[in-house]
Amino acid sequence: MIEAPEPRFQLADIQPGYVIIEHEMYSKVARSYFSAEPVPPKEPYREGSQVWSFWEMAQSFRFSVRDNQTGKTVRFDELLGLLYYGCCKPDSELYRIGELALVNRIFIYVAIAYEAPDGSRLDIPLEKLEVLNKAFNGRLRTPDKKILILPDYFGLYKELSHGQIMLDFGLTAIEDRS
Repeated sequence: MIEAPEPRFQLADIQPGYVIIEHEMYSKVARSYFSAEPVPPKEPYREGSQVWSFWEMAQSFRFSVRDNQTGKTVRFDELLGLLYYGCCKPDSELYRIGELALVNRIFIYVAIAYEAPDGSRLDIPLEKLEVLNKAFNGRLRTPDKKILILPDYFGLYKELSHGQIMLDFGLTAIEDRS
């Protein structure tokens, strides 16, 4: 049996945890963060005049991508999840782009970042998305299939509730299939 060569890009520093979504009691503003605690926090707490309460959580993980050629590791702490284009509204621009790409066996995902404390989008630099694309495409076993992970230029971090963001565990599970 011939062993496959080690891929150039590999998931590393995998840290299981939870994405915690909470609401501010009075303004109803939502925000999310990652917690690596074995039992995620659910108690309300104060920040100045604001009172934050647990709303929802989802199992998740944080990771880095290691370039096995250079030894360089890139962390993705700002990444909340990957949203498959098919989860978007059928009349949205992203959905139409995804349908066009799918004809060419390109599967579109959008990298959704956590929000900054002021509610603005945290940008994931294009250089980091390039590494993420190389890592996931390097693991594909179907030669004519491609994955394209785009930045959230569509404002999805505001448009979707955190509960709609689909963390594609199947996509990342291709890390080790031995």
